[in-house]
Amino acid sequence: MKILETKVESIRNIKLALLGDSATQFFTKALKTIAAKENLALDIYESEYDQVERQILDTNSAFYKFNPTVVIVFNCTNKLLEKFYSTNEQDKNKFSDNYLKFANTANELINENLNCRTIFLNFNEYDNREYGNYASKINTSFLFQLRQINMGLMYLAEAKKNLLICDISYLVAQVGNKVAVDEKFYINSSLAFHPTFYSIIAKNIIDIINASVGKFKKCLILDLDNTLWGGIIGDDGLEKIQIGDYKIGKAFSLVQQWAKQLKERGIILAICSKNTESIAKEPFEKHPEMVLRLSDIAVFQANWETKVDNIRHIQEILNIGFDSMVFLDDNPFERNIVIQNIPEITVPDLPEDPSLYLSYLRQLNLFETASVSEADKARTEQYQIEATRKQFQKSFQNETEYLVSLDMQCDVASFNSFNLPRVAQLTQRSNQFN
Repeated sequence: MKILETKVESIRNIKLALLGDSATQFFTKALKTIAAKENLALDIYESEYDQVERQILDTNSAFYKFNPTVVIVFNCTNKLLEKFYSTNEQDKNKFSDNYLKFANTANELINENLNCRTIFLNFNEYDNREYGNYASKINTSFLFQLRQINMGLMYLAEAKKNLLICDISYLVAQVGNKVAVDEKFYINSSLAFHPTFYSIIAKNIIDIINASVGKFKKCLILDLDNTLWGGIIGDDGLEKIQIGDYKIGKAFSLVQQWAKQLKERGIILAICSKNTESIAKEPFEKHPEMVLRLSDIAVFQANWETKVDNIRHIQEILNIGFDSMVFLDDNPFERNIVIQNIPEITVPDLPEDPSLYLSYLRQLNLFETASVSEADKARTEQYQIEATRKQFQKSFQNETEYLVSLDMQCDVASFNSFNLPRVAQLTQRSNQFN
């Protein structure tokens, strides 16, 4: 499965420092390869083997002289286990505390000396079964301490604005430990993971970097028939479309739940469907199993125009780049027509089996973000108002009459503790000032 996507934007230059306690040559190569596909030019400083602490704690090190804009701190589970084994038995219950103290100190030193984002990789789970399942019950087991470290990193990232986490634990769980980790590579070459797994890590790192520099997806455009529900609403009618908690209907409900959560965190939802509008809206208004309602949709385009024209109309209302949009449609023909005419847009090549839709979409990690604000969460209502305003504007002969009719007022204020998070977020979004 693939994503139909063409990159057309200009190249960004990023200075990246990779600090690792295991061999990182495959990681570096993967980062450069994935970055090139995303039109990122990486200038990478790769620290010497197992020099993470020395490079960070010595503010005169080559790492600081490189002056990166992104720092990756990659401590691997294998090395963590070795340190755990060398810890006195009476101190093993404090092992996670000691690592988190280092992580906090490292982040503070980096922030004090560099203007950058810091990305910590958390730890894939490992348990040599010394205690069996009892390891989850005793705080001196490695598994117990490792899980505390991963949770502690989340709390640390929550508190530190410039600290982000690449969730290695999740990534390994998705592909399976046997695919991600091969002990012979660590024993023979000091590689923490199988060489092929570094591409998966690199993809997620580049996703984080893109989000941190303001390049991320802001809008999910949804087809209806056989995308949000099974069947064709115009032919089957309201009672016969497949949705809910029964058989394949559950797959469509799960996709709607996913979309609903994206909307709750600030992603704009739009509808683009070849349908009669009144019939297309009927499930949103009347079907008891629908998760999404009209109030969740910022722009609703259901008519018999081409999907290319309707997506362009959605883009005109939202005033965001096509490269900020994702279009979901079950029909391969429609997907190809859209990508041929709007090459900037991201069009996932959905599986034929709807039960695989959600797992496929999750693996693509389309909606990475580096921040979430209260303004993001209120975005749907703002764009619904904008869509109404666009329609209202068409009733006037010229723009001057329209602007006068709005009776707009402008409030000017200094930065304060309430508006500063939004001000900071806007500095990362270049399209706001295009």
